[in-house]
Amino acid sequence: MATIAEALTLALDHHLAGRLAEAQQLYNRILDVDPDQPDALHFLGVLAGQVGEQALGLQLIARAIAQRPEAADMHANSGNIRRSSGQPEAAVEDYRRAVALQPDFAEAWTDMANALRGLGRSPGAIAALERAVTSTPTLAIAVERLGALRHEEGRLLVEQGRGTEALRPLARAAELLPLEADVAFLYGNALFAMGLREDSTLAYRNALAITPDFPSAAFNLGIALGVVDQLEDSARALEQAARLDPRHLDAIDRLVIALALLGRDDEAAVWGERALDLKDRTAMDTAPALPPLTARPRGAEQRRRNVIAFSLWGGQPTSAQPVGTHDPAEIVRQTVALYAGWSCRVYHDGTLAADRLSELAAAGADLVAVAADAPTGGPYWRLTAADDPTVARFLCRDWDALPSADGKAAVDDWIASGRPFHVLRDGVLHTEVMSGGHWGGVAGLLPDLLPLAERHGAAEADRAQDHRFLRRIVWPMIRDHALVHDRAHPRHGLPFPTP
Repeated sequence: MATIAEALTLALDHHLAGRLAEAQQLYNRILDVDPDQPDALHFLGVLAGQVGEQALGLQLIARAIAQRPEAADMHANSGNIRRSSGQPEAAVEDYRRAVALQPDFAEAWTDMANALRGLGRSPGAIAALERAVTSTPTLAIAVERLGALRHEEGRLLVEQGRGTEALRPLARAAELLPLEADVAFLYGNALFAMGLREDSTLAYRNALAITPDFPSAAFNLGIALGVVDQLEDSARALEQAARLDPRHLDAIDRLVIALALLGRDDEAAVWGERALDLKDRTAMDTAPALPPLTARPRGAEQRRRNVIAFSLWGGQPTSAQPVGTHDPAEIVRQTVALYAGWSCRVYHDGTLAADRLSELAAAGADLVAVAADAPTGGPYWRLTAADDPTVARFLCRDWDALPSADGKAAVDDWIASGRPFHVLRDGVLHTEVMSGGHWGGVAGLLPDLLPLAERHGAAEADRAQDHRFLRRIVWPMIRDHALVHDRAHPRHGLPFPTP
């Protein structure tokens, strides 16, 4: 006859191998001989829990604990059955008893973390997993779950705008899960947001080393490298992002800028043409249903004025804060002199000083005050000229450069062409199909633009929203009716004429 110890060993072999019927038979035989044998009670209780008899399993383990109350594994297995039977709070108490008896019981800490997580108590789950990993750094399941929870904790903090607080959990997640590209990527984002730009490049490089086809990591690496003045590396990373995701417009636009700053204008122009192709195709594919252009301007008899429209609002440069080497008053003076028969109209808000407004008026500008509660932002105000029933032709312009003779010649060519709209792209960096300060048209053909802009601006409020509005809403309406002059992208427009 086998001894009880031998029978237990054989029963456990069956149990661990999944031969549950054989194990159960042996456990019962042992208990026939010794009804209070704690190990047989314990393991038979575990087996009962495995086959869905949780109540019986808890009774058997409770009898075993009565015989051996200091056995941490018995309390832990009681917790496992309670957790599987929908009693997470009771399970947590069992796990607490187990780790009180055996503080380095990593598996019990891990199981406690799972129960706490199920109760929505993530901080407690994280603390339990930290204890598990400290006790047994090689326990893979604890390491993985702790890394995942630290990652989630950091991601939520980033989404809440609490970047400083996110750094510690994300750093821990990156330490625990060094082969998880998403963790490295988010850690890089948090570092960048906190101004640790050099450190963020290391995190992004790590993400790309793990997952080379990770366009967002390549793009963010390119941005971070540009910020720390590593332009060559920045261009390489941005090109990688653009090749990984050929529809990544931000990557392509940023790559054009990087190449231009490096003096590689030919390459910048090639990528710029890709950006224009993609933006044109996307705009036409996703254009909303809008009324067709009218054949003749509305109220044509009242339209007698040709207007060059600018917007100027608080925070923009004035003559006290010049744009480059030019101030708005000088731009107005030269525009009035160059464009005979046109008037310069400056839409402005109430934040500009009276002397600045007087200077613009003296230079020849017609000043139009915009209400403080205007529903659209400054970049849209110049569109008012397109909606004005007294305007025959309008040009929308920016403060970024003095007017040029070949720009005026391009406007003359447009008027002579008989086409109702005109778009200028003035250099290699102009990769929008149309930008707010480089287009014009015959007024009264388009639907009123400001109401459309108001709806668009409310949905997407950021500094580039007016460019997207023109691309998505206006470009599809004027594309086939516009003369385009483009200095850098010959497939997308005519060269500027020689004056």
